[in-house]
Amino acid sequence: MPTAGDADLDMPALALLWAARETGLLAALVDEPGGVREAADSAGITERSARIVVDALVDLDFLRRVDDGIEPANRALGLLATRDLRSVGAVPATLDRFDAYAELPRTMESGVPPVDPDERVRHRLGAAEAVDDASVETTVDAALAANPDAERALVIADGPGRHARALAERGLDVTLLDGPTVIEAVEPLLDPTPVEPRAGSLADVGMTFDLVLTVDSAWRQPAEENRFTVLAAANVLAPGGAIVLAEPLRDRSAAAVEVAAAALATGSGEPYPESTVREWFADAGLARIEASDVPETPYQAVVGRRRGD
Repeated sequence: MPTAGDADLDMPALALLWAARETGLLAALVDEPGGVREAADSAGITERSARIVVDALVDLDFLRRVDDGIEPANRALGLLATRDLRSVGAVPATLDRFDAYAELPRTMESGVPPVDPDERVRHRLGAAEAVDDASVETTVDAALAANPDAERALVIADGPGRHARALAERGLDVTLLDGPTVIEAVEPLLDPTPVEPRAGSLADVGMTFDLVLTVDSAWRQPAEENRFTVLAAANVLAPGGAIVLAEPLRDRSAAAVEVAAAALATGSGEPYPESTVREWFADAGLARIEASDVPETPYQAVVGRRRGD
C-alpha cells in the first residue's frame, strides 16, 4: 500500500531498528535513566551491540543525544505510542512485516501465520492512516467513475476509513463496515466526520447502497471468503449500483511479488489474477464487469454492476 513519510528505510536500517525493538533496547533507552551501558544491561545485550545500534539510530534521526543520555527523536514517536493512530505512521507496521518475513520458513512449514496481537493491529491501522492523499484520491476517483450518480456508499475493511472519509467529503452518505476490534480503534478518527462506523458483517447491514468499495483487502483473504464477500456485497446493491474492488492483481500489478510475500507471511490469501476476480463478480450476478489501472497506485479497479430493475 502506498504510504507517506517514513516507510522508505533500507534493509540494514530496518534490521537495526527491528533488533532494537525486539531486544528491548529501544524501550530501555526510553524508559530508564542512563546511557548506552545501562540500556545494554537492561536489554541483556552486549555494550558493543548497543553502541553500534544507538549510533546508527542517532544517524537515522530516531534517537538523539542529550547531556545525560539518549532520548527518542520525533521520528521514533510512532514506535513508542499507538493510542492516536494519526501519530503511529508506517514504520511500526513495516517492522512487523520484517518480523513476519523472518518467521516465513516456519510459517511455510505450518501453513499458519503468526497471530497479530492488538498492538500490531493498531500498527497496521496507523500505516493505513498514513497512506498518501494522492493515492486515496485517485482510488476514490476510480470508485466514483463506476457510478457517478451514487449517493450512498458502503466501504468494507477500510481500516481507519481514509477512503470512506474521502467519499464523504465528495458528498456521499457513507457507512464503514469492519470487525469490532477495528471499529473500536478507529471510532475516535471517525467521530468528527459524517462517516457511520458499523461493526459486523454484510448480513447485518440492513440497507442498500449505490456503491460498495473495498481497497487492498482481497489478497489478505482466501478465495472462497472473497467470493462470499462479493456475493454478499451484490445483495446490498441498489439497482444500477456498482461494486469496486481496488486490488493489486497478480497479473497486472507491479507490486504482485511484494503482495505475494506479505500474504504468505501474514495472512491466508494471495494476490489474485484478474480472471479470478472477474469470476467472483460473474458468480454474484454482476454485469458490465471491467478492470482498469488506478493511476499512481499499485491497484487495479475491478468493477461490476447490478442490472437495473
